[in-house]
Amino acid sequence: MAKIKKNLLLRCLEFKILHIQDSPHKIALGLAVGLFVGWTPLVGLHILLALGLSVLLKANKFASFVTIWVSNVFTLFIIYYPSYLFGRYILNFFDPERALTSRQVLTALNDLFSPLNLLTKVHTKEYWNQFLILSKSMGLELSIGSIIIGGVVAVGSYFLSLKLIKAHRAKNPHRRYRKFKV
Repeated sequence: MAKIKKNLLLRCLEFKILHIQDSPHKIALGLAVGLFVGWTPLVGLHILLALGLSVLLKANKFASFVTIWVSNVFTLFIIYYPSYLFGRYILNFFDPERALTSRQVLTALNDLFSPLNLLTKVHTKEYWNQFLILSKSMGLELSIGSIIIGGVVAVGSYFLSLKLIKAHRAKNPHRRYRKFKV
């Protein structure tokens, strides 16, 4: 069953991304833009940021929209906690007293995002005040770490996806739609 879902996902990826009618550069750039934006902690603004950067850089908008979903409920901790730690490591060189300890951060995150709190307190003003306080105390570290790590991931994904798209198109030229001549 899992193998069938994996094959279905790969085929969907192939048809939705590899066959976009755009240059490999623009598609790869769109994928990189989406990953970079998806790595930033500005969760509510991901689509607007991806659209703006895609227009500004002339990247493929669809490809960027597909990859911003790397940041979702299931990957928040995987993406943002290492980004925070990296940002804290960087900022410790400039202001060692500012940063929270790892234990303080984990305790605050576990308390705030525990299933019980999410079910019972997410609608209260107290919960959102705690969220705001935590965001203020972690925000700069998280932003710096996310931008640096997101930039590295985006650059790496650009070159990898560019190579994969070009290889796929060279191997499967018959699967490309022919452009109409006017």
